[in-house]
Amino acid sequence: MIRRYRVAAGCFEPELAQSIETRRESLKAHLAALLKEQKPDLVVLPELALIPDFNKQVNCGAELIDGPTIRCVAELAKLHGANICMPIIETDKGHKYNTAVYLNRQGQVAGKFRKHTPTKGELELDIFPGENSPEPVVIDGLRIGTAICYDENYPDLMWHYFTKGIDLLVFPAYTYGGQLMQSWALTCGVPLVVSFPWESVIYDRDGSILADGGTWTSTIKSGYHPAWVAQEINMQSRIYHLDYNQLKINELGQKYGNKIDIRLIVREARFRITVLSDTLDIDQIEKEMDLLPLQRYITEGRALADKMRK
Repeated sequence: MIRRYRVAAGCFEPELAQSIETRRESLKAHLAALLKEQKPDLVVLPELALIPDFNKQVNCGAELIDGPTIRCVAELAKLHGANICMPIIETDKGHKYNTAVYLNRQGQVAGKFRKHTPTKGELELDIFPGENSPEPVVIDGLRIGTAICYDENYPDLMWHYFTKGIDLLVFPAYTYGGQLMQSWALTCGVPLVVSFPWESVIYDRDGSILADGGTWTSTIKSGYHPAWVAQEINMQSRIYHLDYNQLKINELGQKYGNKIDIRLIVREARFRITVLSDTLDIDQIEKEMDLLPLQRYITEGRALADKMRK
């Protein structure tokens, strides 16, 4: 299992007076600088990064999945050996979708997510909703759940990912990833990457903020820091419900000592185990201590309740 995973959120904001081609070159320069400096495993870009003014573009600026924007980003993904989440308006079989496209380290399309519930304005422009039950995108063995901007208002999408089992959440947006998205991270017990030009945020699995900033952040706006945020995440960390599991907390401390950290999150009836030693992994601890991770415990509880209702 992956121990450390470096994620970054680009805060790219195009000059709207420029042509799409010129904006694409600016995006390429932004991404290239970010990838060279931060060397992230995954970069997330904002919703419709090139065309926030999509409603003023011909056919909403829609492109094929193998169109010029994805080809441009794919070259950078391959050159730097990084995964990139690039949102576009996708055209497919006569329909338009607000789509987050994932490019892997080889520059290949590894998966995509189509905005689950577009806004009323998008729907009026014939931008179609995505499927009801999207599969997580798998990158580097990590199962990634995606929501785009307005999707934050639909907890049924969050619950869907919860039941599927995910390791990371990604939120390309043209709005703040505030308390609503913070609650997604805390509820699912996984890190979450928000990419929004004005303020991107990287949340940890307990809902705490690991990094935030954007083009409206004074230090970035003044040119003292580039327009992105990045953070290395310890993936050898997991959230557990207190039920049953808390009976083993003392034994955990005695058995593993300073090889782990235990953080109580009692108001949410949870606690967190983080592995600090390279000679130990979280799956090993779960097996040895017979711990049931949060997503499994909650999902199995719902399944049992549903069965009894029938």
